[in-house]
Amino acid sequence: MSASIVGPTLFEPPTVEEGVQALFDDGKTYVRRKYEACQERVVNHPAQAVMIAAAAGYLIEKLPLRSIFITNMRLLAALTPPILFAVGAAKVCEYLQTKARQ
Repeated sequence: MSASIVGPTLFEPPTVEEGVQALFDDGKTYVRRKYEACQERVVNHPAQAVMIAAAAGYLIEKLPLRSIFITNMRLLAALTPPILFAVGAAKVCEYLQTKARQ
């Protein structure tokens, strides 16, 4: 039995969109597992779940949510240009790599 050897195959790196999609898929799977674990815990320990929910509601009531929201928006506004630049640079690099292979 001899195996025929096929020439080396070129590894095609994932595109930026495929990488982002893979991250979203991984995140969605992680959140789904955590949600199911939380749901199971609530079913198994309902009294504890009610006490935790009441404590969380009390803490949320006491938190300065408006200032936290404003701080998050300022941070998002500050980080958006560098993130867009990085994504654009990755797309240019991907484009140049595909042109070099042709």
